[in-house]
Amino acid sequence: MAKVPYSSAIGSLMYAMVCTRPDVAHAVGVVSRYMSNPGKQHWKAVKWILRYLSGTSNMSLYFKKSDMGLQSYVDADMAGDIDGRKSTTGYVFTFGSTTITWVSKLQKIVALSTTEAEYVAVTEASKELIWLQSFLEELSQNYGKSTLHCDSQSAIHLAKNPVYHARTKHIQVRYHFIRSALEDGVLVLEKIPGSKNPADMLTKTVTIDKLKLCSASIGLQA
Repeated sequence: MAKVPYSSAIGSLMYAMVCTRPDVAHAVGVVSRYMSNPGKQHWKAVKWILRYLSGTSNMSLYFKKSDMGLQSYVDADMAGDIDGRKSTTGYVFTFGSTTITWVSKLQKIVALSTTEAEYVAVTEASKELIWLQSFLEELSQNYGKSTLHCDSQSAIHLAKNPVYHARTKHIQVRYHFIRSALEDGVLVLEKIPGSKNPADMLTKTVTIDKLKLCSASIGLQA
């Protein structure tokens, strides 16, 4: 493996992922965790990603005129990291039906339940959403309160109910930021079916059909 250009390949994949290809964000995030000590299976995974990009080189983000304002979707995968058992946060924001920003990254804490993992992801996405709303207001593009879509009903109930919960008392205080945002009416948190959540591809391995559906829903097309 010392002769394999693993780091160089990961850098090229990251460039493509950050610029125009949110559909490979999760895969690139996984293989980039092993840059210090990659194995043959990791290099094989990198070549799979390169083959996928080569076969879909005609795909790009397509921006068109639309009255649709800022929309946001968030999801989390419980303990998807085999090594540290950390969960993965994934969120994607669209403006005019086309994605403008996306993230797929490991959470900083080890969640003890699916609800906690989703709750942490919702909080992280809400901070990005508030910043984007402020940025659009500076550009005189005021669409009012934006909606954050989440496929976890339990995380939504936890965010909307500020009552003390014995099972969630261990969650760090900073992750309760979403509660104050909802109380102040800064954003709206709504349920979305998991089958229609495009952020799903940013947190876990999905089928080809699901990947195509998620990509198309955020403006990534040939």
